[in-house]
Formats: sequence, C-alpha cells, structure tokens
Amino acid sequence: MDQLRYFVFNKKRDYESGYQNGIRMTDQGIALEEGTSQNGTFISRLLDSGEDGNQWHRAVISSKDYGDDSIKFYIYCSDRNVVPVDGRLRPWEELIRDREVPLEKKRRLMEPFLAHIVHNPRDILLYHASGRYLWMEVQLYCQAGFLPEISHMKIYAGNRSFLSYLPAIYQTGGKEDFLGRFLGMFEAVYQDLDEKIENCARQLDPRVAEPEFLRWLAKWVGITNAHLWQEERLRLLLMGIVEKNLIRGTREYMEHIISTFTGERPFFLEFSDIEHYRDNPAAYQSLKKSYAWGPYDVSVFVREQAVSSLREQHALKKMIEDMKPAHIRIHLVILRPGIYLGQNVYAGVNSMLAAYEQVNLRGMSAIPSIVGTAEAQAKEE
Repeated sequence: MDQLRYFVFNKKRDYESGYQNGIRMTDQGIALEEGTSQNGTFISRLLDSGEDGNQWHRAVISSKDYGDDSIKFYIYCSDRNVVPVDGRLRPWEELIRDREVPLEKKRRLMEPFLAHIVHNPRDILLYHASGRYLWMEVQLYCQAGFLPEISHMKIYAGNRSFLSYLPAIYQTGGKEDFLGRFLGMFEAVYQDLDEKIENCARQLDPRVAEPEFLRWLAKWVGITNAHLWQEERLRLLLMGIVEKNLIRGTREYMEHIISTFTGERPFFLEFSDIEHYRDNPAAYQSLKKSYAWGPYDVSVFVREQAVSSLREQHALKKMIEDMKPAHIRIHLVILRPGIYLGQNVYAGVNSMLAAYEQVNLRGMSAIPSIVGTAEAQAKEE
C-alpha cells in the first residue's frame, strides 16, 4: 500500500498555532481550564494534504472524557485556504488565530465547510471530509466537576482504498457507497497493524517502549520482578543493564540495582569490613555481635526515606534475594530518620533529632520533658 500520510498533535507547540478559549495546554495536549468556565474551545491550524479534493481517511483521538457530552469535535474541509470576510479574502490561519473576531462569527464562516460532528471520538472514519485543507474545532465541557483532556490526535490525510484492489464493477459507486465504508473498517485495522510492525524496533528501546512491553525487555536481561518497579526507574535500569549483567552477582551489580530502585546509594557492610577492627577487641566484639553473623553474611543499609512504604521495603527485599549469589545471606536494614535507643544510628546518615515522645514508666507515670516544659511556658507568655 502507499505510504501513510498523517498529522500528529501530541505536544504543546502543536496546539499553540491554533485558537484557544478557556483551554489550558499541557505537556501532551489540552485540557479544560480549571475554575474559569464550564466549557472551552480549541480550533486547530489548517492541515494541508497537498492535493485538491483529497479524501481524508481517519482520525484517532486519545482523551480522558466524562460522559457523552464532555468532548465534541467539529471537522471542517475546504479546497481553499482563504475565505471572504467583510468584502475581502482572509487566510483561514489568520482568521482562526484572530482574537478580535468573535467566536460565533468564526463559527458562522466555518459552517458551510462542516464535514463531521462527533461526540467523544476514539477512532472515526472521515467519509464526508473531502478537500485539500482540514481543520478541527474541539469543545470541552465540564461534567460534575471533572475536566476532560485530550492527549493525542492523529489525522490520516489519505490512503489507497481497498476498493482499488477490486474489479472496476465494485468501484462504480464511488467512495461514499456502502462497500467503501464497510471496507474502511478493515483498512483502519490494517493501518494499525502495519504501523506497529513498522515501528516494532522502537519497542527494543527502553526509553520509548510501551509500558506493557517493558516487562518483556526486563525478562530478557534477567530482571524477573519488573512488576515491582516504578515505570520511570525501570526504564532507567534497562538502559544500562546489558553492560551491568557482565558483573552480575557482584557487590557493584547489587549496588547499581538498589540505587536505581531507591534513588539513593545503599551502604554495605561485609564480614571483611569488620575484620579490620580485630586489633581493637572491644570494638571488634561489638561489631561482630551486631553485624557479622558469619563470613557469608552481608548487611545492606537503606534509609527509610528511600523506601517509605512497606510495599517498597518488601519489594526491595525480594529483589535482593533474587539477585544475590546462592551462598550469600543478605540482611536488609532500614534506617529510620532519627536517634532511637536500640536502633542503628550513623553520623551523617540518619543521625537527626526525632520528635519528642514522653517516656512512660510501667504505664503509671511519665518522665516530663525539659523541652516540652519550655515550649508550654513560651506559649503561656
């Protein structure tokens, strides 16, 4: 089939060349302005197919709607890029962006070129859109406090119809007959499959691969627990995982995986690190009792701020168990932010003053706090 020709709206600058009223632009698309009005309007720039009488094929819209009346599309077509206004010809592009021309007047001028009206479109075939130029008016309506959004629009300028592959007798009805419309549905399915096949190489790039395909990429490089990762951190991990797999099973590899998952570098304590204190019997016995269970044990320290939820802590523990060498025992230690008796406290890591809590003695009496008493006196003054 002929190469597809299409126009894409998927970033802010695609919408800046049009007209907006009550619309805010996001990084991906447009949305209804918050708090200013109950509806908004966007009119796109002219899309030029380069061919007079062009039969536009299809429009694919990605949006977040809230009911049948939250998004409405008006699609216009014309073979001329100018229109008579008050006795003189004005380019459509100029007229659309002109904020001094009332919106209702623009709609009256565009009405003779209206081809389609669609509510909450997802994938529509543009049977009646015939002309070199196409533009759209998008109306967004607030529904029960919810604001609709449009993140992606793709408009196909044309494609070779399946009718052209059939004998001439089936083509006598023109492009508007039933057979042409019926085959148009299969053309749309074919286009989607054809584009996916053509762009399948992009799925091997972790930076742009679709989210559901990231797990497949992770399995190919030995990451069996990809479902535990946040999407952005998983992409970051996969971008350099092939080189890191050359040192799989080492301390450097584990440090890289944990750092990517938590966003912070972990602290490791091995049996060999404690052996350096053998000349200091008191320190050696204390460290050995606290950390060194044996020559095959390793302690990994991670700050609680990096894995704040129990789910993240369990996920990190599972990942460590999956990637450690078989003969090594890993002990994950979560460092709480503060100084507590009986807890691990390290200068410059988690050695900060925690909030005051009264000490109860056998549930009968409490030890007062000098800090608490001073604060109470300051409030009274």
